[in-house]
Amino acid sequence: MSAHEYLSAVATILFIMAVAALLETAAPLFAARDVAAGRRRANLAITAQTLIFNFFLTSGAALAALVLPLASPGIMARAGMPAAAQFVVGILILDFAFGYFAHRVLHASPTLWRFHRVHHSDPFVDVTTTYRNHPVEHIWRYVCILVPTWAFGVPASAVVLYRLLSSINGILEHANLSLGAGLDGTVSRVWVTPNMHKVHHSRVVAETNSNYGNLLSLYDRVLGTFTPTERALTVAYGLDDVDPAAAQSFVGMNTMPWRARNAPVGEASAETSAAARFHADRRPARQT
Repeated sequence: MSAHEYLSAVATILFIMAVAALLETAAPLFAARDVAAGRRRANLAITAQTLIFNFFLTSGAALAALVLPLASPGIMARAGMPAAAQFVVGILILDFAFGYFAHRVLHASPTLWRFHRVHHSDPFVDVTTTYRNHPVEHIWRYVCILVPTWAFGVPASAVVLYRLLSSINGILEHANLSLGAGLDGTVSRVWVTPNMHKVHHSRVVAETNSNYGNLLSLYDRVLGTFTPTERALTVAYGLDDVDPAAAQSFVGMNTMPWRARNAPVGEASAETSAAARFHADRRPARQT
């Protein structure tokens, strides 16, 4: 990836984030009361880290491909699939591998959960939560998009479109945005909506371990990990087993995987933090 392509991609992401921030201000799902002033600054700092890290990750993968060229098995091409079918099926494969499988394993593996908990430890969820991810998580997710792309011979155009759609929907599903229960519920029959993903950010274990999808809600519905979107209206965000100060600090988020009490999702503390009590008492800003 050239510097120009990188800057263009970053500009696109920042523009979408800005639009989403305006939308969540106009139609918020929850009123952002009592949220620490430094939280957004820390989230934006780790967003910048994520964008820079992804540039080096992508560039490194491209360099490795030149030095160690490995011919793709081209499973779809060998099966005689038409180009149009390869494009569509390729996007479905990537959405499963990158969006669902990679995400579910991040929750199932105690080792990977140490890093993914950085994302889930946010005491509030809005557009700045989108790229609040530890670098190790990005490596895992990158592997989960690189391997199927290589194995199935997914067309480059399908990869580009999927990454664009993934970025756009990732920002929208984290935005503190109210679509209205009726519209959100209808759209979530097929597509991952803001409310559907908000449930995933619940501190209730059964809800955290659900709604893994990125674009299509199909995989959650078929594989039995779908939780109805209505739960988003009373969801309590965050984790019980993290230091609230560290969860809202750039350094704290980067060092979180090596801090004490890195329990898997199913072993959350019984203690209730101030943030937990705040979210338990919180009410939606609007319900339509």
